[in-house]
Amino acid sequence: MHVAGSIPRKADSKLAEYAHLLVETVAKVALSNGGGLVVTVGPEPHLDETETPTIFDWTLLEAVDKFKSYPNKRWPSSQGIPVVAVAFEKNKDKIPDIRKDLWKRLLDENKVELQLVPSELSVGGVMRQEQSKYGDILLTLGGDLGVYHLSQLYQTNHKPVIPINLSFNKDQPTSSELLAHHANRKPKDFFEYQPSSNAVTAYSKLSQADEARDEQRFSKNLLDFIDHLPVPMAFYVRVLDPKNVDFLAVEHFFRNVVDKIVLKMGYRRFEMGTDYSEDIFMNLELFENLHRSSLVIVDLTGIRPNCCLELGFALGLGKKFILTAQDGTRLPWDTTSIHCHFWKTNEEDKDRKAELRGFIQKNINKSPIS
Repeated sequence: MHVAGSIPRKADSKLAEYAHLLVETVAKVALSNGGGLVVTVGPEPHLDETETPTIFDWTLLEAVDKFKSYPNKRWPSSQGIPVVAVAFEKNKDKIPDIRKDLWKRLLDENKVELQLVPSELSVGGVMRQEQSKYGDILLTLGGDLGVYHLSQLYQTNHKPVIPINLSFNKDQPTSSELLAHHANRKPKDFFEYQPSSNAVTAYSKLSQADEARDEQRFSKNLLDFIDHLPVPMAFYVRVLDPKNVDFLAVEHFFRNVVDKIVLKMGYRRFEMGTDYSEDIFMNLELFENLHRSSLVIVDLTGIRPNCCLELGFALGLGKKFILTAQDGTRLPWDTTSIHCHFWKTNEEDKDRKAELRGFIQKNINKSPIS
């Protein structure tokens, strides 16, 4: 869950405090139900003449620090640490003094995985692109043009966007309010609620209009809403021709090893020619599903040109990806820049699952090219 937005500097302090209470509720819903968070680390501006922050990231990190059962047992260990903090290198020095003990404690207790963006790329759009690689669901509250940009990044990749309608100033609506109005009219542009016939009704229960403000009811409705969203997709790139000499070994590896791990990681798989297809044009659906996937598993056993093409497409989109190949495969590039898991055919499946699980845990949140 990626929570994004901000509070206008001249907002009513009580309304601002309620917004932070909502964000804390979102964090609790995510963490207590086996989910994770995407946050930003840096300075913490405040409302005019108050001590209430205008941004939500440190509120989220406070919730992580307070959460007793961390990580939740339902969190798949193969995904790494549940909370990913993205920061510009220079912003590490801008952490407020009042937050430094909290930040040190979170790092020392391995509650946060820090992903640094080079300071020379210090542009808001770059930061948002990096964040969107790690998030599966975007929830917005308040905010300005940056929230619009994040919404576009998530929508382009067919990831759910949940704008929360909370008005800080009726004469000057925030980006999240405007997005919420669009979501009410065209929910399919923002999320694939199942069944779609109930989408508007379910989404309206998340509204925080004056008469609807109740964080406990919001918590219950948010969890129910998320439960009706599609599970993130893991796209498989691999040898699929049964006549290929490598097919049987690769098929056994994917059915007995990869499938089991991907399911426990919280993904639904998509494999061309195996899983249900809606499009009669295979190439079109292939790239559309690659585009909307949250994870790409690429196996280069046999070095098929189409597999290399699909890997390049995933790299270009900045997708989370895991590269595998049968032991003995000679990859056609410098393997020191892209880590590859080489699996063996002469090992028990339980051992192969343990090895792949460990590899994924170490590499799933790494940048595609180091």
